Amino acid sequence: MKEAKTFYYRFDKINAWFVFNAALLITMLYVSIKCYCLLFWWQTQVLWGVTVFSWLVWSYKYLLPQRLAVVDDKTITIDHCRPLAWKDIKNAEEKIVRCGFRRLRIIVLHPKKGINYRYNFLQRHNGDFTPFSIPLYEIVSPEDAAELTEIIAEKVKLTRLPQA
Repeated sequence: MKEAKTFYYRFDKINAWFVFNAALLITMLYVSIKCYCLLFWWQTQVLWGVTVFSWLVWSYKYLLPQRLAVVDDKTITIDHCRPLAWKDIKNAEEKIVRCGFRRLRIIVLHPKKGINYRYNFLQRHNGDFTPFSIPLYEIVSPEDAAELTEIIAEKVKLTRLPQA
């Protein structure tokens, strides 16, 4: 692998948040056109601010690519964390973890003891997802999940789940 390979999350763009934003926008436009005097009320201005902010956040998450991992010959970078060197990883394993009522498949990278790595907030407080977890469920395309799994298997010892 000569250059770094970047993998991205894949989110469905039409979802409950989009429907909520669309309904809120249509309602606000209808009210503003039908009774434009309401635009001078601070409550209406706050609702317009909430509407615009919600659309901006939705656009950031769903229209801009969100990085899952960057892999090169020497390191792997998960999300926006610091790069983790392949030589600092003892092994990797596929696991099924629970998130709410769902069972999700992930790859967990187990670092060697004694490495000097500064964890960010999410890596310190994460529940079943260890600091070095890579999701393999529906927020990653099946092709990217398979390719990422193969790259990790080439670089470190990977314990796979038994196939059903």
